[in-house]
Amino acid sequence: MLNNSSYDVAVIGAGVSGLSCALILARHGKKVVVLEQHPRLAPVLRGFKRNGMFFDSGFHYVGGLGDDGPLWPLLRYLGLDIGLELTPFNPDGFDCLHNCTTGQRLCLPVGFENIRMQLSARFPGAAKDIKEYLDDIERCWRSVPYLDLDLDLNEVVNASVHGLTVAQALARFAPWPELQGLLSMHGLLYGIEPSQALASLNAQVAGSYYHSAHGIRGGGGAVVQTYVERLAAAGVEVRCGAEVTQILSEAGTVSGVCLSDGAEIQASEVIASMNPALLPEMLPAGAVRPAYLKRLQGLRQTASAYVLFAACTNPVEVLQGCNLFSQQGTGVFDSCLDQNVEERPLFLAAATPQHLHAGVGDSEDGESKIRHGVIGIVPAAHSEVAPFWSGPHQRKHGYESKKKEIGAAICNRIRTCCPELESLEQVDLSTPLTLQDYSMAPAGAIYGVGRFAGQYNPQAVTRLPGLYLSGQAIAAPGLLGALVGAYMTCGSMLGHDLLRGELRKWR
Repeated sequence: MLNNSSYDVAVIGAGVSGLSCALILARHGKKVVVLEQHPRLAPVLRGFKRNGMFFDSGFHYVGGLGDDGPLWPLLRYLGLDIGLELTPFNPDGFDCLHNCTTGQRLCLPVGFENIRMQLSARFPGAAKDIKEYLDDIERCWRSVPYLDLDLDLNEVVNASVHGLTVAQALARFAPWPELQGLLSMHGLLYGIEPSQALASLNAQVAGSYYHSAHGIRGGGGAVVQTYVERLAAAGVEVRCGAEVTQILSEAGTVSGVCLSDGAEIQASEVIASMNPALLPEMLPAGAVRPAYLKRLQGLRQTASAYVLFAACTNPVEVLQGCNLFSQQGTGVFDSCLDQNVEERPLFLAAATPQHLHAGVGDSEDGESKIRHGVIGIVPAAHSEVAPFWSGPHQRKHGYESKKKEIGAAICNRIRTCCPELESLEQVDLSTPLTLQDYSMAPAGAIYGVGRFAGQYNPQAVTRLPGLYLSGQAIAAPGLLGALVGAYMTCGSMLGHDLLRGELRKWR
């Protein structure tokens, strides 16, 4: 089946990076089509409803949007600042660490100076090292292309993938294991063990939240809706249910893509905003050198996760404008994949509360009651559920029972670290197989290709002229990383000096 549709740019994947690339290029007069294989765009980000409650599946909070926050120009340029309403997290404690061994909770206030003062008062013997450590993070967390619009990009291209790991950087705090836990807990937000993650990666992720922490009213669903409105206004065509099976080339350069139904879409440039490890099977034979294909296929992926979506009967103060991290022992955070689910670290966040109507969530006297959503994330290995895989969105017998078993274990884990939750009940659970289905990441990697110490991640410009990569793999994890990745890609296409010059007007 042939399709004579012709575009300047075809974007594969409708996540944050893909949609952002489409908006940026449309601003520059490009005719753009976005191709998403799932029935709806942004399948990971948009969230879902169960039993009358909305649960975020790919967004929980964002850093870097406080006063003078470096993420603002990126949002303003896309027009996303107008449609999104920020909700500031608790300034006295936006993230808390619950230690199951001691039963104590330590909270991080918003702002580098506030963190310095509070931690120095709590751990006076470490005050000097705390100041030096936080000074380093404050100095370098925004030293990322397009967060720092005056950064010399040559320094980024030549940046080393070697250096201190998180574990090495925190070794100085060994006499204060609780402090080590507090300063390493954000590793759950990039999915790499502290012995394998560069301290600079931790600085980028944790530093953005140290600067400022916000939620978005309506969560990921509101973000997606705002993108939809901006894409429509920009004249970007979005096709869902459009699975790209092959990238086409002619005379050594990109010429378009082929869809699963045989349709061919002509495009002089193609952006693959997906896991780079999936790219080799889409490329024509001989389009790039075997060494490049091998490099892409060998990229290390982050850990996967179990994500519990649960409900309780009471609003919990500790989760109002605050997330709760929890670990069983003390010291630097570790995924503990060799231990039972109940022994692993946990990230706990509140979902948007909704009222359940009669017939669902009724009390014994027939009165309908309020349920408050809770989301718990625990590190997981794909191998733990791999035997139940029977194809995309297909599972073998026993999978639902396994989900209930894992969900019950995570509920027990939550009750231990947050006993304030009343009548906690499992609503649903996503596993590494779920993540594999919706993000297409190998082994359900929750953050895709990781920025491991020693690993050279791919750049936006590929070895096939006209083909570009975008997404977290070329920048950093999370919403911030996906946005930066989009600007890196479009800057490679349009010219970094031009795009950064335009962005400076939005500071």
